[in-house]
Amino acid sequence: MKVLHVTGEVAPYSKTGGLGDVLGELPPAQRALGIEARVVTPLYGFIDRGRLRRGRTLAEVHLGGRALGGRLWHDDDRHITFVDLPGLLDRPHNYGGPGGEYADNPLRFGAFCKVAAGMADEADVFHLHDWQAGLVAMYLGGRRPVVLTVHNLAYQGLCGFEWADRLGVPRALRTYEGVEYYGRVSLLKAGLVLADRLTTVSPTYAAEIQKEPGGMGLAGLFRHRRRGLDGIINGIDTDDWNPAGDPALPAAFTADDLGGRAACAAALRAELKLDAGPIFGVISRAAGQKGLDLLVSAAPRAIAAGARFAVLASGEPSIMQGLSEVAAQHPGAFTVVDRFDLDLARRIYGGADFITVPSRYEPCGLTQLIGMRYGSIPVVRRTGGLADTVVDGETGLCFDEASAEALNGAIDRALSLDDDARAAMQARCMAQDWSWAGPAAAYRDIYRRFGGLEAKP
Repeated sequence: MKVLHVTGEVAPYSKTGGLGDVLGELPPAQRALGIEARVVTPLYGFIDRGRLRRGRTLAEVHLGGRALGGRLWHDDDRHITFVDLPGLLDRPHNYGGPGGEYADNPLRFGAFCKVAAGMADEADVFHLHDWQAGLVAMYLGGRRPVVLTVHNLAYQGLCGFEWADRLGVPRALRTYEGVEYYGRVSLLKAGLVLADRLTTVSPTYAAEIQKEPGGMGLAGLFRHRRRGLDGIINGIDTDDWNPAGDPALPAAFTADDLGGRAACAAALRAELKLDAGPIFGVISRAAGQKGLDLLVSAAPRAIAAGARFAVLASGEPSIMQGLSEVAAQHPGAFTVVDRFDLDLARRIYGGADFITVPSRYEPCGLTQLIGMRYGSIPVVRRTGGLADTVVDGETGLCFDEASAEALNGAIDRALSLDDDARAAMQARCMAQDWSWAGPAAAYRDIYRRFGGLEAKP
């Protein structure tokens, strides 16, 4: 069975978030099951071509009144194909810089999708990911079965209706039942309407998007397609995320021998200049979705109760300012690091007693999965994938209302755990299997529904 994943990003080449992680990890897990899983993705300007192998020259792509030329590139194993369209895809950022999204993103990703659709002879099934790949379903025109996975419905690839002509959208699709989204064109909606099957990244999120506000204006479409909509929880690379051999940690530990974890906690406390007390780790984008403004409001009371916070975040200036103000008012109790630092993230996972995820919505979430792998007990809002992966009182502490009061209630419950109860919860967390084996098999079962496809020997 040949599956071609189409995506706007893939780790480690072009990751901006969880989507890149998924596309870096799911295809190898599928190959372990005998699926010939490959990825096609744009060749952005910041990707080192010296690491790649030059492929074939592309036939001209005609789109938006332009004839676009380029070529394909490959990684050493030819598992990842990069689409090089000079002057269009080779920008210094995936989707836009500090000034906002690139104005011609519809053309950029429309052309990318057209190239990907031209690879139909190389795949039995196309697996599309988010808005960046949505137009592939349209350009394929039914030549191959299509699965579309929604990773985050907040990003829909919206553009003005003038793009309908430039992208070659058929007249029959220029309606509310097609690509139209409240007077604009949605590149994601093209895939949602035309794909044979839809998936998203947790069962609870699949239910949430069938009603508003979770559906973000598309709840009716998801209800209409509910019989072809599956929620499949993402996995993590358990070889990479492994406290028994993580070189970023000052000491190794396992579920059977947590002795090294105390050394990790002591080192983290010293590094971030935190006073004694249970450490609540926060590793997050500073965005409204992530609920860090709730943490800003909840922190003073939690600190007074004995909590200490190790916060690694970057993003929206207003949220970062709020976090910085709390840190200035509570030295030794609340430390904020404003940068992307993977090694520090690993040290927080390995040394924090709890990992805090107060998201307003969370399609799946990887933070809580990694936290459990490292024995950092999740404190989460019960939404999306957080609700599906954290069992209240067993593998974490959950709260429902998106408020500082509710978050404080969950933190109070965490602080009330005695040493034995906390150790037992840590053990249950570390016993969970969040590898990609289960999700890879679930996607295989979906692919097999198309025309009796079976994995080839």
